[in-house]
Amino acid sequence: MSDLQIVLIVIGGLIIVAVLVFNWWQERRFHQQVENNFSNIKSDALLDEPSLDSTQLYDTEIDRDHDEFSISHDLIDEAPVDKEEPVIEIPDDLDVHELQPELETKSQEPEAFHTHDISETESVEAPFANDAAAITDDELADAKPVNHDGIKAIFQDAFSKNLNAGNAPEAYPSKVQSSADEAPPEAMPALSLPAKLHAQVDLIAVLHLVDASTVGQICSVLKSDFDGFDKPLFLHVQTPDLRWLMLSDIASQPDFANQKISKIACSLQLADRAGAVSRNVVNRFQLAVESLGLDVNAHVEWQSTGDPVADAAALDAFCIDVDKTMGFHLLHGENGAFTGTKLRGLAEAQGLELAADGSFKYYDETARKQVSSASMAAIPSFVMFNRDQYPFSPDMLRQSVVKGITFQLDIPHVSNCTEAYNHMVQVAKQMETGLHAQLVDDNNRPLGDMQIDKIRHQLKIIQATMLTRGITPGSDVAHRLFS
Repeated sequence: MSDLQIVLIVIGGLIIVAVLVFNWWQERRFHQQVENNFSNIKSDALLDEPSLDSTQLYDTEIDRDHDEFSISHDLIDEAPVDKEEPVIEIPDDLDVHELQPELETKSQEPEAFHTHDISETESVEAPFANDAAAITDDELADAKPVNHDGIKAIFQDAFSKNLNAGNAPEAYPSKVQSSADEAPPEAMPALSLPAKLHAQVDLIAVLHLVDASTVGQICSVLKSDFDGFDKPLFLHVQTPDLRWLMLSDIASQPDFANQKISKIACSLQLADRAGAVSRNVVNRFQLAVESLGLDVNAHVEWQSTGDPVADAAALDAFCIDVDKTMGFHLLHGENGAFTGTKLRGLAEAQGLELAADGSFKYYDETARKQVSSASMAAIPSFVMFNRDQYPFSPDMLRQSVVKGITFQLDIPHVSNCTEAYNHMVQVAKQMETGLHAQLVDDNNRPLGDMQIDKIRHQLKIIQATMLTRGITPGSDVAHRLFS
């Protein structure tokens, strides 16, 4: 090893030693700076053992007793709501011996115990009563001044409700009176309306006659103001036995000419399949009703407080959403078009009837009873008609062949939509087999069970929407609204 290498090794070792020494010196200097900048912790409330300083505790109890005295004194001197609250100030030259009799007198006042629990009162009164004699003038002078206004504000906020209103004897009469005022009034009997009318479909006005009139007198007063409306308009009269009768039904009957009338109900339908009622029509109807009220000396009571035109627009939008028809088609198969006689035979075997409008209609038992009683026009559950739009007739069915037929269900007009739809599907499948036809949708695509279930689900949604609106499918109101 040459001398140069030895020198270099020595120099390198010295450099390393110098670096280590320098680092040690820097670390020691840093620790000294930290010790100088941060003083030692004298005591730690969490780590040190607790110690009790009797002198400090005594001074603390004195200050606390003084504070509790101030709080208790404020609470004791609080008067009812209508009295002014006193403010106690303790001057520096006050002798504690002069103050002691006054405090004992205050502590014996019964009013201080009306609004607080006994344990709370004792914790406020007892310490001061026992230690008041031990307080010297110097300690009173050294005691911190008490913020009476701040303490009173806190206690007034916490106890004012119970102190002045909740338990005060003079508060009970007003409390009873307030409960009597807040008691709900007796429920007023609901105004009866004709069963034909619907609050969400018709604009209704009830005329309360001051003096009972006869049907003949009312008919003689009526003018042409109620004629020429583009929406259905109804006039009902109420007899003394609280029956509502259509004026048009009894006006020409002699037996009702002298029938006494107490109320008149005038109604205008807000919408139908032609659209919503216009503002001009509404204004004309309102003017006609008010004029009739003056002519028969009656008080007019409108059943709707909103804007009739806005209600009509909302009702028309609802009708557009639910006014749907569900249907499908039967197309001829590989054997070609089917004869009309075979079609008629299969249709009548499934309970369908050929109607005057050239379609086959199916009536359920309820509809058949309505036809027999002639109470109202029967509404079919579903219809079957020629897809080529040519109406069926006995002659046409004997001489022609049919390429396709359509089954259709009008949802708003059918009371039991789901049952009617299921029966329509059953009849269509029976005729599909008998005619060797194929069940298809509007786009002539084959209709399977999955597509049929989707249609059934949509039908249930529409039916639920109508029921939520308060309009039952198949009801008289629904027939009027979707006519």
